[in-house]
Amino acid sequence: MVAVVVLGLSLVGLVFKTKILDRHSPAALQVTTIPSAVVFVDGTQIGVTGAAGLVNDKLESGEHSVRLVPESTENGLTSWEGKVNLSSGVRVAISRFLGPNDAESGGEVLTLEKINSRDQAFLAVVSLPDQAVVKIDGEPRGFAPLVIEDQPPGSYEVVISSPGYQERQVTAQTIVGYKLVLDVQLPREIEGIQEASESAQIEAEVKAEMTKAETAEATEAVKPYVRVKDTPTGWLRVRQEASTDAAEVARVEPGQTFPYLDETKNGWHKIEYATDQEGWISGSYSELVKD
Repeated sequence: MVAVVVLGLSLVGLVFKTKILDRHSPAALQVTTIPSAVVFVDGTQIGVTGAAGLVNDKLESGEHSVRLVPESTENGLTSWEGKVNLSSGVRVAISRFLGPNDAESGGEVLTLEKINSRDQAFLAVVSLPDQAVVKIDGEPRGFAPLVIEDQPPGSYEVVISSPGYQERQVTAQTIVGYKLVLDVQLPREIEGIQEASESAQIEAEVKAEMTKAETAEATEAVKPYVRVKDTPTGWLRVRQEASTDAAEVARVEPGQTFPYLDETKNGWHKIEYATDQEGWISGSYSELVKD
């Protein structure tokens, strides 16, 4: 599933299809951002993305510098800048989430490159971080950087993932005679932030495990215990180990308290989140009460 990024903004629906235009037309650029951003090409402002994105199909072929600057300066979000190679008759698509810093930002650039074949289509995936897992229509195909030759032309759901990072999902349209290149940056996973639509199933499982009686028992537990503080999402992940890379085993809510199992590691507290069920929660969103 596609993970949410910081500030609770969902990337669901931000997928693009590259599109062949008339062969005599200028080059085209499509840009979509969260939040809205001012778009500069080679230092010249060409518009604002807005809710519907921005498309400019009157650009010259060649390499161009693209800069995206958040339209609002209130939240201190970071800008993005990169280079794209535009070709006549081909649309390049840029999708970006502009977070508070580079590590928490992400997105993809989709480009088409001409190949010496009239009956084949190639698909290439480049990722940051390197060695991200690439799935096509749900099937693992390898690790980025990855080039798949003779990929039948058509539409594919490509998912790129790596431990500690949020997944990106892209709808890729391969075209005969071209190599479709997906250049993807995965945002770092931020503890306590997750796409709301993803939480429903896990939340149901947690509620089944943590009954009202268990919650009351945890609340009345003798000291020391761990209390969950407020989180941006209204819940907090419980991990199998003391790391954001570890598997999620449950979710707990602010205000709940749990028996402390006498171990703190890397800023994480070990708790009993349900009867005979142990896990770790981040000390950034919890407090250890001893006295």
